[in-house]
Amino acid sequence: MAARMLMEGADIWDAESFRQALADNAIGLSFEAGRDGFHGSMTTLTANRTMAVRLLGAALTEAKFDESSLRQQKAGLVAERRRSEAQPNALAYRNWFRLAYEGHPYGQTVRGTAGTAAAIELDDVRTYLDQILTRRNLTIGVAGDISPSELGVLLDDVFGDLPDHEPPAEIPPAPEPPPGLAVIPHPSPQSVVVFGHAGIPREDPDWYPALVVTQILGGSSFSSRLGEEVREKRGLAYGIGAGLASYEAGAVLLGRTATRNDAVAEALSVIEAEWRRLAEEGPTAGELADAKSYLIGSYPISLDSTDAIAAALVDMQIAGLPRDYWSKRAEVISAVDRQAAGRVAKRLLKAEALLTVVVGTPEGLSPTLSAPAVPSPVEGD
Repeated sequence: MAARMLMEGADIWDAESFRQALADNAIGLSFEAGRDGFHGSMTTLTANRTMAVRLLGAALTEAKFDESSLRQQKAGLVAERRRSEAQPNALAYRNWFRLAYEGHPYGQTVRGTAGTAAAIELDDVRTYLDQILTRRNLTIGVAGDISPSELGVLLDDVFGDLPDHEPPAEIPPAPEPPPGLAVIPHPSPQSVVVFGHAGIPREDPDWYPALVVTQILGGSSFSSRLGEEVREKRGLAYGIGAGLASYEAGAVLLGRTATRNDAVAEALSVIEAEWRRLAEEGPTAGELADAKSYLIGSYPISLDSTDAIAAALVDMQIAGLPRDYWSKRAEVISAVDRQAAGRVAKRLLKAEALLTVVVGTPEGLSPTLSAPAVPSPVEGD
């Protein structure tokens, strides 16, 4: 809600004139709340940079927080949450995290429910932003037509008026997700399956071998082991994938697929078998070469805009990566050999630790975990 309200006018601009000023000057501005932090992004033409800086600075320090805007944004967020609460994909991810991190902040849905959204008041938004908008926990990435000296002035203009108080306390370490299977009934011809367990932190020395192993396991629906065995050989799903998510309080290896209700049991059996096989046998020489080639070649392609480059700079700082990360990344990935990949596959891949959530009406499954209660669209968690 804070992300929405920062776009509802500031300083001399009401909500409509604020959005019109952005449009008239071709300025892109957005805010978003995530599992680990609060993010903002601004893009502007060099010619309109002065106006862009003024609008961004005003949003951060002089937002209007109007009651009528809050009512409008709450209505939109409640409607969005109601739609989401009926979607199998959203239900599967949401309940995986609720089961994985019960009693921990990560167990709460990032975007809330229709009920919790409806309960937000202006004081809640103000209190939240007062806590998090501080220069002490600010991380910035910039790319484009600007010199270092110009950027220094711009950053002072935009962020200089933010307070300099202590940021909120860090999120406590997340517990390891419990193993097991939960089924959430949902009327649909196919089931959505989310599966995973604890991963390897970004700062761990085994991160790059783990990245390679994960690419081999589920990095692509068309070339990974899961894609080959579940999609290509058996036709159980159109798409399947798994990847590492390096959250600040706990890393996870998380995957997803969707398949017919009568094929869920077979798909889960194949997933578990491939999980075990890669852990026990390690990758083949061909799989290792293909995975490293993909990881090295796809990264530069992902940096296809100043937006993407700036976001990558922020990610690098948060992860504590060195300034020469971009020039060294390919070299480090190339150095991963079969011995390292096999060792890390054994360390990382624990089929017996998989937590699986199925949303649908699957056949032939025996759940071992009680499914969390799914709130109605008018109730909170």
